[in-house]
Amino acid sequence: IGGDAFVLEDLLERCGIELVSTFSGNSTYDQFANAHMANLNAVMCHRSINYVADMIEKKYGVPWIKVNFIGAKSTAKSLRKIGEYFADEDLIEQIEKVISEEYPAVFEAQKKHRPNLEGKRVMMFVGGSRAHHYQDLFGELGMKTIAAGYEFAHRDDYEGRAVIPDIKIDADSRNIEELHIDADPDMYDSDKVRDKWAKEEKGYTFAEYDGMMTQMAEKALVIDDINHYETDELIKKVKPDLFCAGIKEKYVVQKMGVPCKQLHSYDYGGPYAGFKGAIEFYEEIDRMVNAQVWKMIKAPWDE
Repeated sequence: IGGDAFVLEDLLERCGIELVSTFSGNSTYDQFANAHMANLNAVMCHRSINYVADMIEKKYGVPWIKVNFIGAKSTAKSLRKIGEYFADEDLIEQIEKVISEEYPAVFEAQKKHRPNLEGKRVMMFVGGSRAHHYQDLFGELGMKTIAAGYEFAHRDDYEGRAVIPDIKIDADSRNIEELHIDADPDMYDSDKVRDKWAKEEKGYTFAEYDGMMTQMAEKALVIDDINHYETDELIKKVKPDLFCAGIKEKYVVQKMGVPCKQLHSYDYGGPYAGFKGAIEFYEEIDRMVNAQVWKMIKAPWDE
């Protein structure tokens, strides 16, 4: 979205991390077909791709970790997590070098924009894992997420993967075909599996995700699959400084005098991933939240 993939591809290349395949809108058939050749899968959107990572691990032995490249701090943490997996001192040193090169501009941007946004309140209702990921980015600006939710989430997206064994099959899930995946007799890589076990014994964590709710502040609202009526009532009662959603909510929200940042297509802005994306986002949100025009708008149905 908005060039995020290009930013991350450049970032990984500078770090010395070879990108074998990307499961994104900018990918190719050959990349998909070659995905099993990777040493490690890095899952960003837990909802859309965790099950694919699970299947690749079962069939080919490729382990996976959860990452987040939205926000400077989360980007640095994810790069270090990848470096720790490979346990290559030269790679780890190069990752730290890239992080140190990127952070001065990040700090300058935070210094410029955070005073204008400190304490501002945000609501986020989007698909994928964005309602969680972007909390880190808003947090870097001192903004508070007071309500968040997903449109297509499962319990593990909210509560973390620890609840998966307790999730019961319901009417909806019965309509979804259960796929049984076996190890490929020729291409299953036992060495990767043994390497994973050795790393786990040393404390490295794989396939771990604590969910969005663990990061939410006390008394913050978590609302699943919010509808338009609920959105209108929530905005009237809470009056957030910024609402993040998709295109179908955008204009209704803005007519209520609240800026709405679309996090599905970025309003054709971006990129917002990585260090450079974080800086772009700081500037965009400062402009949007502090624009005086929102105070002048009155919804047509209120006139």
